[in-house]
Amino acid sequence: MKIRLILIFVLLSGSSFSQSYSTNNKKAIKLFEQAKQASANYLYGKSLAMLDDALALDPDFLEVYLMKSDIYQEMDSVSLQIKSLESAIRINPTLFPKMYYSLGNASYRSGYYQKAVESFRKYLSFAGEKGTFADRAKQSIEKCRGAEKLLKQPVPFESVNLGPNINSANDDYWPSITIDGNTIIFTRLADTFNPTGQGQLIAQEDFYTSKLVNNEWQPSEPLASINTIYNEGAQSISTDGNLLFYTACNRNDGFGSCDIYFSRNDCGVWSLPQNAGEPVNSPAWESQPSISANGESLYFVSSRRGGKGGMDIWKCKLLAFTKNGLPVWGDAVNLGDSINTPGNEMSPFIHSDGKTLYFASDYWPGMGGFDMFYSRLKNDSVWTKPHNIGYPINSFKDEQGLIVDASGKNAYYSSDRPGSQRMDIYSFELHQKARPTAVSYIKGRVRDAVSGQPLNAKVELVDLGNSTSVIKTESCDESGEFLMCLPLGKEYAFNVSKEGYLFYSQNFQMKERMEIIDPYILEIKLNEIEVGGSVVLRNVFFNTGSYELLPQSKVELQRLIDFLITNKSLYIELEGHTDNVGGEDMNRKLSESRAEEVYKYLINTGIEKYRMTFRGFGYSQPISSNETIEGRALNRRTEFKITRK
Repeated sequence: MKIRLILIFVLLSGSSFSQSYSTNNKKAIKLFEQAKQASANYLYGKSLAMLDDALALDPDFLEVYLMKSDIYQEMDSVSLQIKSLESAIRINPTLFPKMYYSLGNASYRSGYYQKAVESFRKYLSFAGEKGTFADRAKQSIEKCRGAEKLLKQPVPFESVNLGPNINSANDDYWPSITIDGNTIIFTRLADTFNPTGQGQLIAQEDFYTSKLVNNEWQPSEPLASINTIYNEGAQSISTDGNLLFYTACNRNDGFGSCDIYFSRNDCGVWSLPQNAGEPVNSPAWESQPSISANGESLYFVSSRRGGKGGMDIWKCKLLAFTKNGLPVWGDAVNLGDSINTPGNEMSPFIHSDGKTLYFASDYWPGMGGFDMFYSRLKNDSVWTKPHNIGYPINSFKDEQGLIVDASGKNAYYSSDRPGSQRMDIYSFELHQKARPTAVSYIKGRVRDAVSGQPLNAKVELVDLGNSTSVIKTESCDESGEFLMCLPLGKEYAFNVSKEGYLFYSQNFQMKERMEIIDPYILEIKLNEIEVGGSVVLRNVFFNTGSYELLPQSKVELQRLIDFLITNKSLYIELEGHTDNVGGEDMNRKLSESRAEEVYKYLINTGIEKYRMTFRGFGYSQPISSNETIEGRALNRRTEFKITRK
């Protein structure tokens, strides 16, 4: 979206410029007035033709050049804007000092930083050092110096076109990718027939998707269930590929000019899109959503009241979905002065690490136009000062729509750089300083242990450090498959559960891992609740050589409590096991004491004593080799077994 800057014509209104002209040629003045009216109606081509006719009558008609510079700015033709301003200055270099201010802005946006500095200084020499525009001019001089510094310190950058199966003869842009890197969704702007049936071709934005097979993107296909005869764009797909947020404008159910919509994926079938509702949407303009890896926070851009400037980045907590499938939101929160400015901040992308935000700004010091920046979350609401992602990733043109994969190494963006068909999607290796914390992922399939049939089960990842749920999802009932992000640097309890089945427990120790690791591929077989069935409680912990329960065990024990409350007729035996370090008698007593400690914990929380027994087996029933550290860790375990149903 193009944001209007200060127009020279508006700046000059109310001055002597509106009372008299620099020419006495009446025909030229009449053409100029007609051109002004055409420009006000956005008929830029017609206006420019009239202005050229006026110049043919009087080549020194200064106001014509000013209007042409105004129109060229609106058309984003910066080189022609500069040419028009320089022509006006040659005719009379002192009549309108703000010509220099506008020339400075145009030169900055073209990468002519020294020329921009000279123009801003010239403006200050006429206008003085005080006032709004003087302050902006001084700030722009600092931006130019910053841009020159970025030019002298280029970052590594080599982009690769994603190829003909993704990019077309049309504009392809705004990529989104799943956590495993195997599914991409992007926006394509293509010519299509006018839905009114008049036979005219119009530009239409639609979604396309592709799968990565054997390291090659397959031919992209339209998302037919979401695409309409209207425009859809600026999408964000959740890391598991099951939730899509996007932008649509001028819809009957909209709250404002543009709103954010969503669709949910059920085993490969996208639901009918729905408006995301308030407070995400408002009577203002909302667009460019980015959903966090855990699905709990939606970042988006809005022009609503209460912001810091033109377009700001906001965040809403996704609390739940209603029975009707509608999202329940927390309050809309502005990201604050650390991110938002009096200018415009756009295209947010929150990385899967949950703490690195990439966005575009036309205000923070950059190369000109919109530059890409990154910031890191210090706590729940405070962000670090944004860092420019560097040249030549940023240039004097507009850069937006950057995303970064799970590894933090590979970035994707769109560009019309040389070699592109039009706007094409590229990937590149992100330089080290701008990388987020790497994340991994868990990809699995849940099946019935006996029949092998896929199961629709609840899947949850819990942070053992604070006992909070990190991610909740479900496996597909047709395939049993699921996909979820696994952030590094913490320890997690992982559980899979389904009514009528024993739950599955696993532990992921990520505390010491800060570099990208191979993903976990799991084949999970759930057993129906039957006598003799057992579950290893992988997230019940004791101090070494002790039977004192560690606090991290509460997450798993609560799951067992919930299981026993749901299945009130079950009786269980709690069993303790050790590795073979130490004597047989010592390990048997230790394992029994640990099982008893769990037994007491459950009784204290309200589970009936008569439903439980406990027993210690020492190291007599290993499930892995005691010759390795990993094997001994598996052998040290607490289980429960169904003894009566």
